[in-house]
This record gives sequence, structure tokens and C-alpha cells, in this order.
Amino acid sequence: MNRIIFWLAYAPLWLLTLLPLRVLFVISDIIYFIVYRLVGYRKSVVRENLEKSFPDKTTSELRKIEQDFYRHLCDSFMEWVYPLHRNAGEMEKYYHFLNPELINTLYAKGKGVVGVLGHYGNWEYLSLLPKKIEHKVWAIYKPLKNKRFDKLITDLRSKYGVHMTPNTESIRKLMSEANAGEITMTYFLADQSPMRQDIKYRTTFLNQDTPVFLGPELVATKLDMAVVFIDIRKIRRGRYEVEFSILTEHPRLCKPFEITELHVKALEAAIIRDPAWWLWSHRRWKHSRN
Repeated sequence: MNRIIFWLAYAPLWLLTLLPLRVLFVISDIIYFIVYRLVGYRKSVVRENLEKSFPDKTTSELRKIEQDFYRHLCDSFMEWVYPLHRNAGEMEKYYHFLNPELINTLYAKGKGVVGVLGHYGNWEYLSLLPKKIEHKVWAIYKPLKNKRFDKLITDLRSKYGVHMTPNTESIRKLMSEANAGEITMTYFLADQSPMRQDIKYRTTFLNQDTPVFLGPELVATKLDMAVVFIDIRKIRRGRYEVEFSILTEHPRLCKPFEITELHVKALEAAIIRDPAWWLWSHRRWKHSRN
């Protein structure tokens, strides 16, 4: 049954992604009308998240962010599948790395890198990173239950040279790479909500008490890797810029949770700058302190 469902979904996607991106965006506009206007997909979650995150904004301001978010969400799906038939050279015009030399300078020092970002802008096109930097690039992911969809996603993310590792094996894999003399960069989507039993630290994020995933800090400290924030800015529809900024080169000199606070605040600043590009439909605050 799962195989049939997969092929029923994959076959139209394969055909759809033969189309130019501008045509896919026309389809995205139709999907937006259905998802937002007719179905109202997770609209109550989005509104609650926005209202609590920006208590000083007016209702009209919040509705504008909400509508822009849903348009971006629908566009993001099209952008996610678009690379299916495209090589790296074709994709680079959509995704511009402003300062990859910052990462390559760390490589020249023999320094591995932990990259930290959130579900903001277009994080999927970071699959182009191996074309721009000297490090061997790893991405940590949580496998899907459906094996075929899991393979589709990992194939897309690894298409241009990113190495994928499940979250349950990440520490062991990165330690193995370090012991073999590899200088690696691995990136984390660090704004996910940890399992309740795994909550070890909470902070204030977007005006709310928030449990935080500690993976980036733990890996950076254990392997003495520099920590870099990955800021993805949406320039216009279908076009993005990526800028790297060093949070620390010496994680073992940082106080406990200092690295976590640094990347949380960096993401918060990006969201406040352009709120619509964050994943507001995610139940980020489902684990209250009580």
C-alpha cells in the first residue's frame, strides 16, 4: 500500500518539476488559495504563534504576515521539488552564498564547523553548500517512517554532495570523521521542539518560554568545532541569499548554554527582520513549562 501511495505522489511530482519555476509558482498561487482560503491548514496554530510572538503588532499587521507566510509555504514546496531535474549550475542562480570564504578560512585553520539555522527562508537549497566550501558537508536528519519518501528526501538533499546521517547516529559518525582526519561542516535545523523527556534547557524566544534543542552546542563542544549561524534571506520570489557569521571559534571556552543562547538570538533577530519566512505552522511551543 505504501508503495502505491508513493508512486501516486511521485509520478506527478516528477512530471511537474519538468516545468520552469515561474510556471510552478502559478500552480503555487492556486495551492495557496486552497490551503489558506478554503482549507485553512493549521490557521489556528499560525495565528496563535504570531499573536504570542508579536503582541505589539496590530491585527492587520499580523494578517499580512500570515498571508505572506502561506504564500511562502506553498512556494517552498515547489522550490523543494524543483531540483529533481536540475544540476548545481542551474540551481545556483536561485541561491547565492555571499561569503563562503569565511567557512573556507576556518577550513584553512583546520577547523571543523557546526552550522546552525532555523526553518527559515529556504533551507533545502543548502544542498548546494559542497559546491562552495572546502569542508566535507554533513546534514543531520530525522528519518521518515515511509522508506520511499525518506529516500526521496535524502536523495534531493544529497544530490550535490551533502552527506546525510540520521540524528541517532550523528555523534558517532562525526567522531569517526574527526578521528579519520576529515575536516567537516555539519548543519543543524536547531529550532525544532525537543521531546518532553529530552528537555534540558529553556530560554525566551519570540517573547515565549521555549525549550531548546542542545545538539549544536553538544557537538561543537565535544569536537571543538567553530559555530556559525547561517542566515538565509529571501530577496524576492524564488531568490535567496545566504550569509555566514561566526558565533564562536572556541566552543570549549564558552559557558554552558552560551552557544545555544547565541544561535537562538541570531535566529530570533532574523525572524523579527522578516517574519513571514519562518515556519509558523510548526507547533514550536507545544511543551509548556507546566
